[in-house]
Amino acid sequence: MLPYVLVNWGLLVAKMVLIVEDEKLLAKTLATALKEAGYQTVVTHSAEQAEKRLLGDDHFDLVILDHKLPHTTGLDLLKSVREHGVDSKVIFMTAFDNRDVKAKAKKLDVDEYVRKPFDLDGIMHQVSVLIGEPGNGRR
Repeated sequence: MLPYVLVNWGLLVAKMVLIVEDEKLLAKTLATALKEAGYQTVVTHSAEQAEKRLLGDDHFDLVILDHKLPHTTGLDLLKSVREHGVDSKVIFMTAFDNRDVKAKAKKLDVDEYVRKPFDLDGIMHQVSVLIGEPGNGRR
């Protein structure tokens, strides 16, 4: 259950972040840091799980998306959900930094492109810049 706060006659809830990362330790590290900062997180380890969440009833303010996923790529997942109208902000992570991947990511409206390994404080700063502080999400 998400924490709700009544402010100015509207409901505010914690910002939701979907982490799509098949490396379980990295996903757990990101989720822990985001939760400690006050964000709500959901972790998936495959494109299939992520697509179900993104096309389901949940709204995610931000998706932290890995490029290399089992059986597909983060770019393929992003293309699919963008075609269905998902407009969440995206931080795209890859260990394979090349021009072709960057160009495709840009065409899919990736908000931040991050090369692994990355600085956790840097990611946390990017999250707050992209979606604001944790408790400012309007539903």
